[in-house]
Amino acid sequence: MKTTLIALCLLITIPIQLAAQEDGEYHLDEVYAMATEGTLFLRSEDAKVRITGSDRKDARVVIDRVEEIRGITTKRASFEMEIEEKDGDLYVTEKSRSSTRVNFGISVSSLSYDISIELPQNASLKIDGEDDDYLIRSVNGRIRIDTEDGDIELLNCQGDDFEITIEDGDLTMDGGNGKLYANVEDGDLDFRNGNFREVELITEDGDVILETHLMDGGMYDLDGEDATIELIVLSGAGTLTISRDDARVSASSAFELTRETESRVAYQLGTGGAEVRISTKDGRVKLEKN
Repeated sequence: MKTTLIALCLLITIPIQLAAQEDGEYHLDEVYAMATEGTLFLRSEDAKVRITGSDRKDARVVIDRVEEIRGITTKRASFEMEIEEKDGDLYVTEKSRSSTRVNFGISVSSLSYDISIELPQNASLKIDGEDDDYLIRSVNGRIRIDTEDGDIELLNCQGDDFEITIEDGDLTMDGGNGKLYANVEDGDLDFRNGNFREVELITEDGDVILETHLMDGGMYDLDGEDATIELIVLSGAGTLTISRDDARVSASSAFELTRETESRVAYQLGTGGAEVRISTKDGRVKLEKN
């Protein structure tokens, strides 16, 4: 009898939302002031993010987020996006979500979450994410991305300063100049049509492809513990040194072998002042000249 009364009290006092309840729906389509060389500060979680640079003089932000829960729950999870214009920059920040929801029995949830931002092509990006996927096109300012998990694709971004950190995900990039830093714990790195002067790539387990011109005085460091590393030189010359444990190294005929030991291999490509340093333990290194 006591068990029955307790169960009845729970049913009376807890506001329960039943099956097919939409749990959190948010839609936004607004235009905000932004300087042509301003910075977008974006913080989000679990979103598919598209950022496109254009000749516009402001920023358009479109957000569509629908979370649906099928089952029994005590409270909707809260969602809020805070957007602020400040000193020519734009801040788009996802606020902390409520953790008070309790599900009873069997509950299934689905999330559709898209962020689309169009902004001036010379703008810069400062992005903090968690489980987001990014497609960034034609943004020519400084780009900083730090995300826990997710994939990143950059297309025709012709800036000269890139810094990207991913814990678990793939990074693909077509274009780019100047300085490139990328650190991916578990995932693939693929850079095409680069024109970099300073490169630092770090990965533990994955494939690395770097296609770039080599600049006189440039520094190129590629570090992959168990990675397969492929360097494709579009033009330029320099000295290449590979440090290895059990890694296999191969090079096209354009590279002149100057030294080989059990732990180190050195090549010379033409006459020039670029320095390339590659380090791997149990991976594979391949050198090509286009």
